[in-house]
Amino acid sequence: MGLFASIKSKLTFISQRYGRTLTLLAVVLFLTFDFIALSLNVWLSYRIEAAAININLSGRQRMLSQRLVKNLLMMENAYTNQEVYSAALAELRETYKRFDLTLDSFHRGGRILSAENNVIEVAPLTSAATTQIVQQALLEWSPLRQKVRQLIGREYDHLLLRQAIDVAQRKNLTLLDLMNKLTVELEHETQAEAMSIRFYQGLAFFLAIINFSLAILMYRLRVRKAIHSVDLVDNIVNKIAAGILVADESHKIIRVNKLMENMSGYATRELLGRKVDTLLYEHEGEMFGVRKIGEQYHCQVEVSKVLIGNRPATVYTIIDDSQQKAQQQELTLLAYHDQLTDLPNRHLFNDRLSVELKHARRRNEKIALLFIDLNGFKGVNDRHGHKFGDLLLGRVAVRMKQTVRDSDTVARLGGDEFTLLLTDIESFKMCKALVDKIIDAICKPYLIQEVLVEVGASIGVACFPDDATNEQELLSLADKAMYRSKATGESCSTFASDWLSHKPEKHQVDQN
Repeated sequence: MGLFASIKSKLTFISQRYGRTLTLLAVVLFLTFDFIALSLNVWLSYRIEAAAININLSGRQRMLSQRLVKNLLMMENAYTNQEVYSAALAELRETYKRFDLTLDSFHRGGRILSAENNVIEVAPLTSAATTQIVQQALLEWSPLRQKVRQLIGREYDHLLLRQAIDVAQRKNLTLLDLMNKLTVELEHETQAEAMSIRFYQGLAFFLAIINFSLAILMYRLRVRKAIHSVDLVDNIVNKIAAGILVADESHKIIRVNKLMENMSGYATRELLGRKVDTLLYEHEGEMFGVRKIGEQYHCQVEVSKVLIGNRPATVYTIIDDSQQKAQQQELTLLAYHDQLTDLPNRHLFNDRLSVELKHARRRNEKIALLFIDLNGFKGVNDRHGHKFGDLLLGRVAVRMKQTVRDSDTVARLGGDEFTLLLTDIESFKMCKALVDKIIDAICKPYLIQEVLVEVGASIGVACFPDDATNEQELLSLADKAMYRSKATGESCSTFASDWLSHKPEKHQVDQN
């Protein structure tokens, strides 16, 4: 007791002699820590946005490499049709340019065009893992790049075209695998960086709370000895960059600061005598405040027990972090959903695929993975513009979501490529019926801006456990099966179990 009394006496002396200086210091430190936390949040937003661009670009590289092969095959099939051949050559030239510039930007940085033809600045990838992947991709791309450059720079040359196709078919899967690895590595690096920044944010907030707790302690000691205690309390709490509620033993509010007035929307006279739980409540381990207009907001609350006039009281320190919470939710949505269609993106789809495979193994169930590529979308995009094409993609996404069950997952990989995960498949017949239903839905005409358009669909299907037993095998088989369907030039589906026999399921669209 003697030691405690001695410490208390010294703190009281310090509080009385240096009270104003310490209060000012506490406020400055609190604002400094708060500024650091906010700055880190802004920096995190910037880094996630930059990472999202690189992740989307690496995903687009996968699509472009596939499109290169498709363009080359179309050129070979259309060598007798000059118009079709020229169109395929023009698309090949554009695809080659975008793929080459993007890969070079990953290596050296630079300006490239986004999917919406907006100029974006890309910084070179600098981590050891991503640099190695890019270097490998450049080596794999080099022979194909040479052949394509020769091909687009001259008139029709069947031998050169055949050589380019052979090189593309050898290198395409390797390039796809490297771009997938690059996407995964970029996602891992983004998550690691976000966790690091979050740690420092938490540290800054923790230090702010510690600083404020010390300020409260000094305030209590000073109040006990101060002659004009009321004025002193008001002066301190109004300088603190947080809402302050002081409640008595019955949890009725007896004092608030100016910031609490602003946060709640109530005047001081309206707050005095109210129960604390009418302004603050806890839900699922998180604290929420309630404003006068009925609006709820997320907040951080620190509770301190104090004595005021030798009577127990409770001090609530409230920080409104609803804006920061909303930003975090928005960043999460951007990181896991496609902005155009609001469908899950590649990252979220891969997560769901992993989860559903685990469930299927445990429950001994079948699932089906569909790769979907739209037929004729490029022509619609060229005729009516990219904004029209974006509206069409949105309509296609809605139809697919309406066609499948709530337990199934529809995702957009990029461009006009979609994936679909069908769970709890009872039989091949059931799966075939669902696939036909999806093709029917996609192939029906679309009325957009008073213009009637049609697109088709090429679908590749791989089933677990019949065709493959892991994620990568399923993805690879479904992708290959889709290209088998694409090669027919019609709306059809190809099951992985059948593609070796070259028998895609043709789908006749009902014209009635």
